[in-house]
Order: sequence, then C-alpha cells, then structure tokens
Amino acid sequence: MEVAVRIRQSIVLGAALMALSLTASPARAQNLGFQVNRYEPTTAGEWSFLVDHPWYSSTRYFAAGVTLNYAHNPLVYGFSTVDGSFRQTQAIIAHQLLGHVDLAGSFLDRVTIAASLPVTFLERGQRVGDLAPVSGAAVGDPRIGVMVRLFGQPDRSAFSLSIGASVWIPLRKIDDTLPQLSSDLDVRFLPKLVAGGLVKRLRWSATLGFLYRPDANLGTFMIPDGSTTGSAIQLGVSASYADTVRRFAIGPELLVSTMVVGGHAFQRDYTSLELLLGAHYNIAGQVQVGAAAGLGILREPGTPDARALLRIAYAPMAKPEPPRVDTDNDGIIDRKDACPNEPGPATKDARTNGCPLPDRDRDGVPDESDQCPSLPRGDKPDPARLGCPIPDRDGDGVLDAKDQCPEVPQGNEPDPARTGFPDKDTDNDGVVDGKDQCPSVPKGDHPDAAKLGCPDKDTDNDGVFDSQDQCVKVSAGGHPDPAKPGCPLPDRDGDSVVDAEDACPTKPGAPDPNPKKNGCPGLVEIKRGQIVIMRSVFFANDEAVILKNSFPVLQAVTNVLVTQPQITKLAVEGHTDDRGDIAHNTDLSKRRAESVMQWLIDHGIAATRLTAQGYGPNKPIADNKTLYGRAKNRRVEFHILEPSAMAQSVTDPKAAAATATPAIVPSQAEPEPSPSEDKSGKKVKGKKAKGGKDKAAEGDAKPAKKHRSKKKKAE
Repeated sequence: MEVAVRIRQSIVLGAALMALSLTASPARAQNLGFQVNRYEPTTAGEWSFLVDHPWYSSTRYFAAGVTLNYAHNPLVYGFSTVDGSFRQTQAIIAHQLLGHVDLAGSFLDRVTIAASLPVTFLERGQRVGDLAPVSGAAVGDPRIGVMVRLFGQPDRSAFSLSIGASVWIPLRKIDDTLPQLSSDLDVRFLPKLVAGGLVKRLRWSATLGFLYRPDANLGTFMIPDGSTTGSAIQLGVSASYADTVRRFAIGPELLVSTMVVGGHAFQRDYTSLELLLGAHYNIAGQVQVGAAAGLGILREPGTPDARALLRIAYAPMAKPEPPRVDTDNDGIIDRKDACPNEPGPATKDARTNGCPLPDRDRDGVPDESDQCPSLPRGDKPDPARLGCPIPDRDGDGVLDAKDQCPEVPQGNEPDPARTGFPDKDTDNDGVVDGKDQCPSVPKGDHPDAAKLGCPDKDTDNDGVFDSQDQCVKVSAGGHPDPAKPGCPLPDRDGDSVVDAEDACPTKPGAPDPNPKKNGCPGLVEIKRGQIVIMRSVFFANDEAVILKNSFPVLQAVTNVLVTQPQITKLAVEGHTDDRGDIAHNTDLSKRRAESVMQWLIDHGIAATRLTAQGYGPNKPIADNKTLYGRAKNRRVEFHILEPSAMAQSVTDPKAAAATATPAIVPSQAEPEPSPSEDKSGKKVKGKKAKGGKDKAAEGDAKPAKKHRSKKKKAE
C-alpha cells in the first residue's frame, strides 16, 4: 500500500514539474520563496559547527568570524515510472558555495547576542520549471539570536543549561526580485534549550528546538499531500576532545530535523540527518580556525549529499570567573576581604572589610565594648565588667576577695590552713616555693647561681652539666667521646656517621648497614641540611604515580631516616620547569611530593616526621631555556627542617674550629639532578623538546642515564 502511494506521488510530481517547465506563471514565481541553504552556523567563537554550546559569557566579550560552506546536491528532484523500474534525477542545485558572516557579543553576564548573514557566491545545477540556481552572488535571510545561561559554568561544570531563540528576517518578502531559492517568504523562528558541559577533557552539548518556518511548495500546487517543507523539530548532539589548555578540540556532530506538518514527523522522506566531523584550534588565545566535513544521511530539501566547512574567527578565549573562595568563612569572599584569614563583619571601607574589630587584649571582646581593653578577661570573667577578669593579683587562681596572701602565689601545694598561701618547700631543696625558681626540681649538688633553687645548667642538653662539659655548646649526641665528657666523636665529613664507624670519613655519604659502605657516597648523602639523592625520582606521565625504578633511591632515603632518628622533620619538595600551565604544574608538583611522602610512610617512617610541598616552576636551579636546564629543574628534594641537637668533635684541638661543626645544618643548597632523556632513553643535550611542554606537568617517566662529574659517579 505504501509503495503504491509513493509511486502515485512520484507520477504526480513528475507531471507537475514537466507542466511547470512548459507553462511557468510569473504570478506563481512571485509566490515562491525557499532558502535552499539550511545550514546555520553556530554562534561566532563557538567550538562546534552544527550544535551550540551553553556559552560561558563574560561581560564585554566580542567575537566575529567568517565560515565558508560548500554543499553538494542540496536540492535534487527525481522522476520514476509507474512500476518504479526507472528513476531519473535532476540536480536543481548540484554545487553550492556560501559564506556566512557571524558576530557575537556578551554585554551582560549570562546573556549572549549573535547575528549571522549568509551570502551565496556560487550555485551550479539544472533549471526545472521556475526553479533555477542563483546566477551570481545573492544575500540570504539574516539571523538574529539571543542565549541566556540559566545555571552552571560550561567551561568548568559537568552540566550547564541555557535557553535561547533565533529569528530570520525574510528578505524576499521585502524585495520579491530576489532569487527564489535564496530567501523564505515568511519569518522563521527557533526557540531552543541548550545543555552542555565539560567532563575532564570531554566537551559535550545537546540542543532541542522547534523551528517554525513557512510551508514551501517549490513551484507546484498539485502535490496531493501539500507542502514539501515546513515547521520541524530539531535535535542536535556534539562531543569533542579538548587538550589540557583547551585551545584545540575535535569531535563529531549530529543534527536531526523532522517536519511536523501534515503528520509527517519522523518519516524518512520528511526527516534530514546530517553528520559532521570537525576540529577547531585557537591561535594565541585570539584567532580561531576550524574545518569540518560530513554527509547528509537522511535528506529533505536543503540537506546535501556532502558538506565541507572552513571557519576563521576573532574569538578571544573567555576568562573564567575567579573562584569564590572564603577562607575565614565570614561570608565575604577573599578577593573582597581585607583580612581573608580572619573572620570579621562587612564594612563599606575596603581597608577594613571582613576584618575583625579591634581587640587589643585578644579576649574576644571588641575594644569598643571592652571595659578592660588592655587586660584579657581570662577564664574567670567579671560579670559586672564586660571584658574584665575578677581580680587575682598573684595569679594563683584564688580571687583576691578570698586570698589571705593576695600578692604571693600559693604554689603547687597550698597551705590548707591559710587560703592562698604557698607551700613551704615542694622539692625539699632548702628554698621555699615562693622564692624557688624551680619549685619542683631540687637544686642538687650543682646549684645554678643565677636561678635560685635550680640545678646547674646543661646548655647543649646532652645530659652533662656545664661545669663538667668540655663542649658546653656542642651536644655529645648519640656517639659521645669517652675521652672528652660532653663532646661527640669526630665526624670530619659532616654526614652524621662518626669517623670511627665511617668507611669514607672524608667523603659525605649516608648511613648503611654494611660496614664497608657506611658513610660512603651512594644513592643518597647527607649534605648541607639535605638528604641529597644521586638519582631522580620518576613518575608516570602527567601523574603522581611513582615508577618502580625510583624505589631503590627512596629506600635509601628511608634507611637514612631509620638510622638517623635525630632528623625529626623532613620536607619533601616537588619542583617543575616553566613549561605548561603554572597552576597545573604547581598542583602536580605538590601531588608528587605527597606521593613520595606517602611512600616513605608506607615503608615505616612516621608521618609526624614528614611534610610535603609543591613549588611548581617557582624555584628553578638552572636555565629553563635549555633542555638540560629544564631537566635539572624537574626534581624532588629532601630538606632537613628540624634536626635534633647534634655535633661532632675532632681529636686535634687545633682543628676543632674547622671540623667541629654540626652534622646537619639547614641550608638552601640545591642538589644537581640528572639530565633529562628523550623517549629512546638517550640523553638530550641542548636539543629543543618537541611540543614545548613542561615534562613535569606531563609526568616524565623516562629514567636518566648515569651522570658523571669530574670527581663523583651518581647512580
């Protein structure tokens, strides 16, 4: 039944076209208006061709561009015999080349206004009745549109939603001398919903709209089912892959349009489906170029067999809104808060906005309300005077009103017979507590002349009193010299391994369970306040995952910390070169430092001894202009922040001034990392890196070959 209907329609259409070619009426020609070009470019500056994205519109944004549009066979008529055994087609328009001039501006936050004007440069095909290609250039119907972002940030959020509408002005209704196939006879209107977002590096969008357009008969009133084109439902989807800096995007786009006039929706002959593959690139964040090609899979009048597009536009990349950070949670964002780390009320004065009210005694009561502005109210505030404590002159916890000795503290053991009186002599050292500066510590056999009731000093806290200590300001440490009380054994190279146990006493190294290697240079050495590693720590590309070839050097660091408990605080620092995004490099360096710290914790090092910090490219030790310099800047360092009191001594008193220095001294000295390597494992010497990206940001996972200096070989 359906086949018979189709055959009848074909016969009628063929007859109508033949009659039209012989007896074309000027009046009928004037009533025909149909813009064959049905491709409408997306908003200027967009990263797609067919499907709009819910724009991130920033105030005072402007974009302008030109799109070249080539379509093959956008309008073809076919004629069939009664039995359908023979079919003849005529391409009314076989080749079509158009240009689209596009403008877009954002004058209010969340609102984008756009305009587009099509211009036909070339049409080639066959005349069928009154229908003929445009000869020469012709202007199509201009489009004006607006889009309003409802919620979300398309460049940061996984889901955003906008609402918009476009209207086309029918130029042929104003001037009927214009070519019949370049303009509609009535207004077109398209309201639509636009959704989209960014998920990691996947940029997606989807549109749903209803296109109101006039019915077009294409030159015949004899078609049984009425118009050949009319209002339609439109659905579009797109997905594209974006690079890390979002200057390049590539992906497919699909646009479906199905007519709803006469109950034809979603029938093959009344539905168009066009598929494109497109790519865009933004040059220096200002100029955008793009290209696309695709097929018309399902076709209605205006949908070509194939389409090719080329775009160039001035489209500055929109800067995202700064994050609304409120560090002190006082309701005022940091960029407007004069005191971002201290909560305070909002004020009209930018210098005090968000700052706490003056409170000299820091007791929580502002000076303007504090009756004792320079005296904290303490744990026992006076209920009669705001911000004031209840009087307790001797600070013994007994209020003056009840203290029988208000000017002398009662001490740790008050006299039960007299409230507020001190104990007599808690430490039984002959000095009463009221005068004893060390009331709980006996003065002993070596009293301190400067502090009544206290024992002799131990300046270096090594357990040897100053009166007996031959190295008063140097701790004996874990290796005291039996010949010199209070002095450490000599450690000439300052690597914390004493000479008596050091297999390399003049070369700084690291502790090692093997006596033949103890204190000798190896994978690590203690040097000028650092645990210096002789090999780099390698990570997976653009990740914080430590590669297995780095485990030996990290185990060596672990051995140092196990054998050197006097290192109580070690800072793990991550660094990068200056290639790539600074924020990304800083975050990556911090995550890598944290990954190293976690490795040390997992291998037995207490978390309280470790900290991690990422500095990105902010602390270079070499010139970032060279490949080798950048390789040196990509590194992990181990800085000793809090060594316990350690010292060394020498047997020769004359050499004491030169050699008796602390084994670990904090310093800003930087280690020398191994040079970077290319993907083949060969050293890169001055050769410019491909891509110009920061290998730290990408996670350079290639190990360096052995690096030789004049005196040492680093493994």
